[in-house]
Amino acid sequence: MSPSVRKRLPPEERRAQLLETALAVVARRGFGRAGHAEIAEAAGVAVSTVFVYFPTREELLKTVLEEVGRFYLELAVDVHSQPLSCRDVLALHRQRFHESLETHPHHARIALDWSTAMREDLWPLYLEFIEQLVANHILTIERGQRDGDVPESVDPETSARMLIGSSQMTAQLKLTGTDPDRVDRIASMLIDAALGWLTPADEAELALRSA
Repeated sequence: MSPSVRKRLPPEERRAQLLETALAVVARRGFGRAGHAEIAEAAGVAVSTVFVYFPTREELLKTVLEEVGRFYLELAVDVHSQPLSCRDVLALHRQRFHESLETHPHHARIALDWSTAMREDLWPLYLEFIEQLVANHILTIERGQRDGDVPESVDPETSARMLIGSSQMTAQLKLTGTDPDRVDRIASMLIDAALGWLTPADEAELALRSA
């Protein structure tokens, strides 16, 4: 499609198109190198057009990260609202998250980069995003305790942070081509560990599989 045709897009569609392109560029180039010029080239528009929708580089990155956070938070809210046991909700969440690595690879790669980008302009946004995920998980684990599915000795916040942190590890395993069955087994055992269900034999197997 030529640039002249692209310019006829309504503002909402143009912004969505540029955001989608920005996600792809940031996922490929990283936070430090992605910029307006490369996004404009990939989208087939003038650089000035990108600046109309994202006036500064800071605004561009903030919008990209807000989209990544929105996607994963909506996924979490949808899964955790399901009428399932705590264990089943957490397993479904991990399954949907792993599926999203295929359906939304740009979101996944940006999220993984974001988790280690301890820059003053990006890190506060990441912490805010993580705290919302943690709060979502805590509610599910507390419900599991009320239902008798999760031991009272389990600390919901600690378990929530374990689950979120371990999801990054299993995502990396998936993205680097580790055998899917092995990743799924590790993910299942990590959920059991967070819920206080692992036996000593399970703990030894998890350590071996995660190595």
